[in-house]
Amino acid sequence: MIYDLVRYQLVDENASSMKRENVLLVSLGCSWGKCTFCDYQDDKSSSVLACDTVNNKVLSQVKGTEVGSSVLEVTCSASYTELPFTTLNYIRETCREKGIKTVILEGHYIYRNANHFFTEFFGQYDIDTIFRCGVETFDEHIREEILHKGLPGATPKQIAEYFDWINIMFGMEGQTIEQLRKDIAIGLEFFDRVNLSIYTTVKNGPERDVKAIEEFYSSAFYQELKTNPAIDIYDEWDEGNKHKVGHDK
Repeated sequence: MIYDLVRYQLVDENASSMKRENVLLVSLGCSWGKCTFCDYQDDKSSSVLACDTVNNKVLSQVKGTEVGSSVLEVTCSASYTELPFTTLNYIRETCREKGIKTVILEGHYIYRNANHFFTEFFGQYDIDTIFRCGVETFDEHIREEILHKGLPGATPKQIAEYFDWINIMFGMEGQTIEQLRKDIAIGLEFFDRVNLSIYTTVKNGPERDVKAIEEFYSSAFYQELKTNPAIDIYDEWDEGNKHKVGHDK
């Protein structure tokens, strides 16, 4: 089913952020579909027409140079490889029309060998491509045994051969700030940018550790990360709901 979600956001909250527009599109479905922390995989349709109808409407909100942005960040309920090809054409046309010079695509590590097709596809319009991978943590026990992420044995160096940015997740039971420090350090060593998501409880998934999250937000480490231009922090449950992409309306 297609959810009623906030699907467009201009990311320009502070001087350390990379100014960009973010769109949350509808995919044909996540073929991996095993991650225990994810409920966005249900935001899908087997109908290309249904996907394109929503995605066209979302992409019509992109303003590009009108708001001083030349970067478009594309996320969906699966990977960039699982968007309809017609939607990919709409993305490329939107970039061309709005003066977008860089498109960011998020996907699973298992699709890494398809990246060059997307580089060539957008490159035909002189649009650069940045690839982002959801790693969630470099602690392999948590990542594979608890989160069922599907990157067994993949090292940071191997992932960085195909992906420029990564997603890290924090705030579920069993995680510590010390482990987060290690994840962030590894992320900054091997990747250009780290997107840190504060965990939101999902059905049948790990529990959100409210105490650990409060400890993080009250720490000097959080203040340090806030001012790092290579890090973005997202939390759907933050007070004031500042980070709205993907948040239920």
